[in-house]
Amino acid sequence: MSYHRYPTCPISGKVRYGERKDIKLALRQADRDRSRARLNQMACSRREIRVYHCCDCGGWHLTSQPARPARPVRLVPVANLTAAIPEPASEAPRRMVAATKLTAGTAA
Repeated sequence: MSYHRYPTCPISGKVRYGERKDIKLALRQADRDRSRARLNQMACSRREIRVYHCCDCGGWHLTSQPARPARPVRLVPVANLTAAIPEPASEAPRRMVAATKLTAGTAA
């Protein structure tokens, strides 16, 4: 029989926290335990450093794994974008300038 205040996740077996406030308290407690062990020069088994949302049980779990880096955004070169503009759209700025009879020196 488990004596945890919170149930466990059926998939991962980790303690399942239902609300963000509970997980914040658990992270603070883990940090306090590590600090106390460091002051007493003892080993501490608490390694939790961050929180993640479990899509299996819908709850929150603690983990000792660092956050995954975000995927880099693949940038498309500007030259490729201008080449993809159809002919009428690429001519639009010239047509607008010609219609308003503005020159490069008259723009404010």
